Amino acid sequence: MTVPDSDQVHQDCICGDCPSYPANDVWSYCARGKSDKEIERVNCICPECPVTDRYDLVGTYYCKSGAAD
Repeated sequence: MTVPDSDQVHQDCICGDCPSYPANDVWSYCARGKSDKEIERVNCICPECPVTDRYDLVGTYYCKSGAAD
């Protein structure tokens, strides 16, 4: 499901708490798309995110792969 690039999604997003999160980057990768920064895959927390639950997302590492479809 497509995730809207909205204020509510950004407020609920937990990307900043993820071990894979690159410092000083955007959040809400499932809505905005992949990061321009190098991402080290370390224990993705997307499955724990309220945005994942709300939009029935099944993927992980949106920071690396891009926005949810």
